[in-house]
Amino acid sequence: MHDRYGLIEDCRLAQSVLFDTTAIDAELAELFREIEVVTELSRKAIYENARSAVDQTEWTERNNAYFERHRKASERVDKLEAVKRERLGKGKIVEGFIKDIESRPLAIAEFDEKLWLAVIDQVTVDQDWRRLNCRRKV
Repeated sequence: MHDRYGLIEDCRLAQSVLFDTTAIDAELAELFREIEVVTELSRKAIYENARSAVDQTEWTERNNAYFERHRKASERVDKLEAVKRERLGKGKIVEGFIKDIESRPLAIAEFDEKLWLAVIDQVTVDQDWRRLNCRRKV
């Protein structure tokens, strides 16, 4: 922990880059506008079909196209919201790690299971127990 402040600064930098959702939020806003537009177009088409004689084949094709646009936008929204939730969750984990590091003494005198679990994702031990490989969490 000799460079605690450097570690915290690096974690904050990683947080700002890896867990930023600004681009996702912008794309979600655009998709919600698309869904709103398509919903309104479909509503108008239904109203037009109910009020006047419209070629049913043409109307069905147009309405199916609206439905397809809506489906694609909705699927993309679902995927983006999942990515956003994952990023925000990982960001909270890193924030907890930072707060934990800030509250610790400069020298860690004994093994701390909580710190170990926060930092290490996977440990592989060779058969002869001489080599230990640890994979860090991202």
